[in-house]
Amino acid sequence: MSQSQFRWTRSLRFRLTVLYTCALATVVIAVAGIGCLAMQHALLAETDAFLTIEAQRIGSAIDSEDGAHIAPSEIQEALDAYQNAPRNSATAPGILSYDVVYTRLLDTHTGRVLAVSPSLGERPDFAAALDHLVPVGASLHNAVYTFAGGSDETSLRTISAPLNPAHQSILVQVAVPWDHTSDVLERLATVLGIIVPIVLLMSGIIGWFLVGSTLRPINRIVTEVDNLDAHTLADSLLPPPAESDSEVGNLVVTLNRMTSRLYNAFEAQRRFAEAQMRFAADASHELRTPLTILRGEIELSLSRQRTIESYQTTLTSAVEEIDRMSRIVEGLSFLARTDAGHISTDLPNSEVDLWRVFNDTVEELSGRAAAKSMDIAISADGAEPYLIKGKKAQIYQLARNLVDNAIKYGDVGGSVMITLKTEDLRPTVAVTDTGVGIAAEDLANIFDRFWRADWARSMEGSGLGLAICMQIVDFHQGKISVSSELGVGTTFTVSFPPA
Repeated sequence: MSQSQFRWTRSLRFRLTVLYTCALATVVIAVAGIGCLAMQHALLAETDAFLTIEAQRIGSAIDSEDGAHIAPSEIQEALDAYQNAPRNSATAPGILSYDVVYTRLLDTHTGRVLAVSPSLGERPDFAAALDHLVPVGASLHNAVYTFAGGSDETSLRTISAPLNPAHQSILVQVAVPWDHTSDVLERLATVLGIIVPIVLLMSGIIGWFLVGSTLRPINRIVTEVDNLDAHTLADSLLPPPAESDSEVGNLVVTLNRMTSRLYNAFEAQRRFAEAQMRFAADASHELRTPLTILRGEIELSLSRQRTIESYQTTLTSAVEEIDRMSRIVEGLSFLARTDAGHISTDLPNSEVDLWRVFNDTVEELSGRAAAKSMDIAISADGAEPYLIKGKKAQIYQLARNLVDNAIKYGDVGGSVMITLKTEDLRPTVAVTDTGVGIAAEDLANIFDRFWRADWARSMEGSGLGLAICMQIVDFHQGKISVSSELGVGTTFTVSFPPA
């Protein structure tokens, strides 16, 4: 037979059943052995009790004030009378009954037999066995219990005791065949030899089904785990209600944690792959236009001999396109690293003052606002420092993007107002411009990458600024919202958890 045909013998169910049955067999056999020994001890004690009663009855039957001068004929008559006397059933042993009792009296000083029961007279071999129990001239003060005879069929359990304390030289010996008791023990052993295998067989069968029932939840979990793939790792395994607090429930909880970690790892890998593809697609899409412009201007300059001023104009335009491409690449790199999880979301312990950040930004971009004759101002509602925990470089980038956006899309001669305040204990900054505004149907898309309104596509920019702002706000566990009205202006509001 091939090894696969015995695969079931290596199953956990089979091994647990075998271990359970072996353990039970050890216990049952040990209990049966102890029971047999206990029964043997009980039968021996009962036999000795019977012999003691018989010896006492003989002593009562042969009663004399001067037992040493009793004639042997009188002793024999008294023993015959004792043998023929009815026995009190109340003194009979519990589970043993003896069809024949061997009795004799002898004088230990001379070794002369004084009286012999008829049953012992018919068995000279038993009488010879009793002769070896007490040497001639010995004197017994207490009863002695011993075995006599040969094999189990001829073995005797005997008692040798003085007739009475006054005359210890007269000894009474009572014996019963031990083969009857051996037969009881053998029958008990036979019964146990039949019952124990049946009990073990039934226990093994019951154990097989019990172990199967115990392992059924695990088999269900194995089936569910086998059906898991990358798309279903997020689905939690549910233990049966009765097993929620058991080892099976703990196994399910552990598997759920493992699948959750695997799912997060797969998701991180998927996001990284998607970020790479998105970066390549976005970069190729956004860089195509400035590269085309740059190539065209350079080819036009090289098509014929031009003046120095013309070359300077071409190079200035090329530098502007290169700056534009640099900003696009930097924005794409930031978003790609964000998507791949390569930028830590753990906030540092350093504190950032929003007032200082936006005030520096206003000073930095005031030249651009002046070029459009725009009024740009910053104000704070109260004297609070508006501290938050975060990364200063990212907060500066957020401020530059929001203020630069307000200047870019603001009307000539308009204004940009930055207001800092505290709402529900959260430091909040609002950037408001008096510009063209955003249509209501476009508000849901302004934070998407590279999204720009149709009318704004001709203006400078890559459409990444607000997407970067959204990522920075998310990193700092803040909130960003926008409200706008066409022809009136737009307000971006950002709030952060307090430091």
